[in-house]
Amino acid sequence: MAYDGLMAAAVLAECGKQLAGSKIEKISQPEPDRIVMQIRTFSGRKKLLLDVSSQGARVQFTEQEFENPQSAPAFCMLLRKHIQGGKILNASQHGRERITELEIETVNEMGYSVNKKLIAETMGKHSNLILLDAQSGKIIDSIKRISIDVNRVRQILPGVIYEYPPVQNLSNQDGYGPSTRVAIEEGGMVPDLSDGSALNCYVYTSEDGAPKDFHVFRMPQYIGSYKEMVFSSVCEGMDWFYSHKFATNRLAQKADDLSRHIGTLISKAQLKKQRLLEEIKKADEADIYRLKGELLNANLYLAKPGDKKIEVISYYDGSRLTIELDEKISAAKNAQNYYKKYAKLKSSKKEKLAQLSECEKDIEYLSSVQALAFAAQSAEELDQLREELMEQGYVRARNTAQRRKKSKPSPRKYTLSSGLTVLVGRNNTENDLITLKMAQKTDWWFHTKDIHGSHVVMVCNGVDPSPQDMYEAAAIAAWFSKGRDSQNVPVDYAMAKNVKKPSGARPGMVIFTDNGTVWIDPKDPEHKS
Repeated sequence: MAYDGLMAAAVLAECGKQLAGSKIEKISQPEPDRIVMQIRTFSGRKKLLLDVSSQGARVQFTEQEFENPQSAPAFCMLLRKHIQGGKILNASQHGRERITELEIETVNEMGYSVNKKLIAETMGKHSNLILLDAQSGKIIDSIKRISIDVNRVRQILPGVIYEYPPVQNLSNQDGYGPSTRVAIEEGGMVPDLSDGSALNCYVYTSEDGAPKDFHVFRMPQYIGSYKEMVFSSVCEGMDWFYSHKFATNRLAQKADDLSRHIGTLISKAQLKKQRLLEEIKKADEADIYRLKGELLNANLYLAKPGDKKIEVISYYDGSRLTIELDEKISAAKNAQNYYKKYAKLKSSKKEKLAQLSECEKDIEYLSSVQALAFAAQSAEELDQLREELMEQGYVRARNTAQRRKKSKPSPRKYTLSSGLTVLVGRNNTENDLITLKMAQKTDWWFHTKDIHGSHVVMVCNGVDPSPQDMYEAAAIAAWFSKGRDSQNVPVDYAMAKNVKKPSGARPGMVIFTDNGTVWIDPKDPEHKS
């Protein structure tokens, strides 16, 4: 639990003096459970974040940028009505709990000075943001209304007298969370909070950079197992921790959503392929209908009115063949029907083969996009992949604004140990760009063999690359593919002049000649060691 009562106290120690006397200039609500207030302090403008989400509940100054909805939510409009333009008289903490209170002086509709109180209860899934009338203690409204159906003990509704959460629902009286207690037991020294300007923020991350925990003092239980980052500002450290934590979570969720959607499209295409194969197999039996029509025509004299079948001898191989008849029509008409079935199946097979070819191209293309989603490193890259799918007609745009959206290509760029540059496509549009337009004839192209992934181009500028250059570029191609987690991945390489795009091929689909193959372990180009 990174943000505990002690952390809330540290934030106020650092920010409290700046908050006192500041003016609330603007209020926005970028997320359902997040309020951002632009305030003017004696030291300049600041952004105060009041987050009451279950995973990131906290109060802090922030430098992050937030995208606001086109129309402000109801609670945001209520805050604008009651406290925008008001003056923050004081910022305090209720005991050692994760409850931050802002006392605000403002003017009502009649022009009289009134006091309001904004209370941020930053307690995980129970977090809430509540606006009170300071004099009566009555709730004006909250960002999350809690009715008696949800909580019999404590309701958060307009007109109800505000009460602090029951003690049993709060953190410990000293304000220490579980990880804080462990740190103290292992020798961690809690700093003096009287001088907020002297506080640091210690952030701990895993080897791959994923945020683990943070606090205003060193946490011995993480030292040695996790990387330690030290920030000279509590809010700066929190900004880094939560922005990276949420970015990682959002990216994983967004990648999973897109991958599952593509997986559904692939499953549908595979089902269609199976049906087409069954229909083609059935069409392969068309010759039997031609044979029956031909033999029936040659043996019309054998068929008597009312016969349901006749047996004839094939003059091709001398075998006996039973021909079923529709007794309601003549033998000659039966023969014509057999010829029609034959012609229909032959025509159908040609059509089904064409559909099968397109279906297989769909599967191949969608699988390549799925691999690119797997390797995406930002939400922007995932948006571009979705944009590509919209352009190709696989995904419908949700609105006209989405249809107009067009991102500028910006392939990844890395430098090899020799100084040569490597370009990596982030989507199939960029794959085509770097392979077919940016690459010179003497540049080298790389792609995992029979494994979906990004196109990689080594820009040689007329220089012959060394074997080490080839290995490094191939390792990058292996990394940006579905073979990332494997070893000894096969990577095809060819000169860019030998890579072509077939007419009518989907984005990212190419053919190549005069190629070689190298087996190599994938390597993340971001990690030089």
